[in-house]
Amino acid sequence: MTFRLRALLVLCLLPLLGLPAACERVVNPATGEAEYTTLGPEEERAVGRQQHPQVLQQFGGAYRDEALQRYVERLGERLVEVSDVPGQDFIFTVLNSDLPNAFALPGGYVYVTRGLLALAENEAEVAGVLGHEIGHVAARHAAQRQTQATGAGILATLGTIGAAILGGETAAQLAQQVGGLGAEAWVAGYSRDQELEADDLGLEYLVEAGYDPRALASFLRKLDLETELRRRLSGQEGEAPFGWFATHPRTLDRVERVAAEVAEDAGGGGLGRDAYLERIDGLIYGEDPAQGLVRGRRFMHPELGFAFEAPPGFQLRNLPNAVVGSDGSGRIMRFDAVRVAPGRDVVDYVAEDWARALRGAQLRNLQGVEVNGVPAATAQTTGRLSDGRQVDIALAAIRADQERVYRFMFLSPGGLGRDEARAYATTIDSFRRLNENEAAAFQPRRLAVVEVEGGQGIGDLAGRMAVDALPREQLELLNRNALVDGGLEPGEPVKLVVEQ
Repeated sequence: MTFRLRALLVLCLLPLLGLPAACERVVNPATGEAEYTTLGPEEERAVGRQQHPQVLQQFGGAYRDEALQRYVERLGERLVEVSDVPGQDFIFTVLNSDLPNAFALPGGYVYVTRGLLALAENEAEVAGVLGHEIGHVAARHAAQRQTQATGAGILATLGTIGAAILGGETAAQLAQQVGGLGAEAWVAGYSRDQELEADDLGLEYLVEAGYDPRALASFLRKLDLETELRRRLSGQEGEAPFGWFATHPRTLDRVERVAAEVAEDAGGGGLGRDAYLERIDGLIYGEDPAQGLVRGRRFMHPELGFAFEAPPGFQLRNLPNAVVGSDGSGRIMRFDAVRVAPGRDVVDYVAEDWARALRGAQLRNLQGVEVNGVPAATAQTTGRLSDGRQVDIALAAIRADQERVYRFMFLSPGGLGRDEARAYATTIDSFRRLNENEAAAFQPRRLAVVEVEGGQGIGDLAGRMAVDALPREQLELLNRNALVDGGLEPGEPVKLVVEQ
């Protein structure tokens, strides 16, 4: 008897033992095969409804462009009609995140970020991505993962008791228990076989909907190049950033496999390039001021009305719930905000609330100060990194308004030296409120679709790119298809990044 069969028998016997898990026989719409699962169709829809608000919170919320949202919905519905689940209700959402990504929750909740829409050059590329995600839903991959996880957890419990902790930069640590997964777990990477199956299904749906099947392969290559460029822009070329590859593990051989498959069907289907470029003209590119903006070492939040500057050598990264930075030598900073009761003394907050959140850290040198006329408190403590190294930690809390406390945390492995302490203090003192005119001056960068003029080359267009670094490389990535297909001809539409 195989391990998998033994696990299945245990799962199906659980109701007889009075335990909560149960097996349900379901026919997989994509394969036509019967499966025994602990997560039936109704449970899948319930999971999607439950996790949807968490996804919105963790990925910047829904992008506020009703016309673009309706466009993506219509595109998704066109693919659902030719899929293996034409009668199932799907919810398509454009997320306000600049990281190119797309994923699906159980029950037909499909998400695509505006960062992915900015990278795509035609409707067929986006359709290929949406088809891939619809394929995950149609093949019930989430239910399969849940069933396997439940079986593994039950069998392990028979011999021992344990707990698995999930962690990440964008979410608090969650305990993963049998039958309960957070949104982070649902959008985590599928198995290689499941990814391959979703590629096959997405390709099938793409062809059936009338699109050029080569678009999926071209976009997968572009996503690979985008990941490498983002590494260069972040200055952390050895670190895999968040994005499509964080939730869809794939390697170059998978891209080549898809390219070989689509080559067999090459020569038919449309791209929808002109219509697509018209839809994304004016799309926010990069950070949205409503979520805060990084400009070099500066961070400003026009909507909340504040700004600060990180220490020299630090590179900042704006996450949904925090701004994090590092200087490449082990020093790390984190900035965030927490809601507190009106009138809460900031020194008491650090001594009691924050210290308790830091697992009872023993604070040193706790004192009340002022930062640009507003009450604040600073303190120091020690801690350990995940690798066991001890770090000195400098803390600062600023009571800049009645609803929030803004917090700085600086970690220094090997001890907090005088120069470091001075640099951290300078950053804390740089925190200031923005007046209305300053806040209004910070506008997002946007995509502008323009026509190439006679005599213009790549260098000329790159000079018009409103980006902080590597303008030519970013221009070439955004317009890769046009360049690969023969260069920039007069009248050719191209995407530029502009400031308004």
